[in-house]
Amino acid sequence: MPLPEFTQIYLFIGACLALVAIPGPAVAFIVARGVSEGTKAAVRTAAGIAVGNLCQALAAAFGLAALLVSYPSVYLWIKYAGASYLIYLGLRSFFAKANSRATSDNERNSPSFRQGALVGLLNPKVALFLLAFLPQFTNPENSELWLQLLYLGFGFVFIGWLGDSAWALFAGLASARLRRNNDLSWGRYAAGIVYSAVGITTALWSG
Repeated sequence: MPLPEFTQIYLFIGACLALVAIPGPAVAFIVARGVSEGTKAAVRTAAGIAVGNLCQALAAAFGLAALLVSYPSVYLWIKYAGASYLIYLGLRSFFAKANSRATSDNERNSPSFRQGALVGLLNPKVALFLLAFLPQFTNPENSELWLQLLYLGFGFVFIGWLGDSAWALFAGLASARLRRNNDLSWGRYAAGIVYSAVGITTALWSG
């Protein structure tokens, strides 16, 4: 049977929940999107990031993530591409319209899912993390290691998506309150700062 043992599965779920409880750059991106554009945009962003992470999990399961270790230049190219994209989104937020009607239109027409997926895909650290994290919960006596990694990768992405969606709903509540107080410009500028900060941190962080 290709599945890990039940004890390993329980440990894996507990580890995933612990990781989800610690906000990271993806959560900051989702919350900033929710505060600036509303609940729907934040939820779509969380779904897009989940799709990007799913691709990373597939890469880890089929050994593609190991190429990032063998070819550091590819890793750096993807890393800087992702950082540049985040900085671009941050700068664009500073020039977005800040009235309530514009925000409502943005929530309906926002390319948040696509942007979330790109943010997830252009973060090679996720693939390297999964490459190191997932094998800790596999059964070494089972020959179908790739299938175990695939199951675990799907589980990791699903738990992460649930946590990100919870943050998205929280951000949507904050956005609704700002909208009632007619203070939408604050959310727009905060989003721009967060996007840019995450991008700069990604570019400068070693590894």
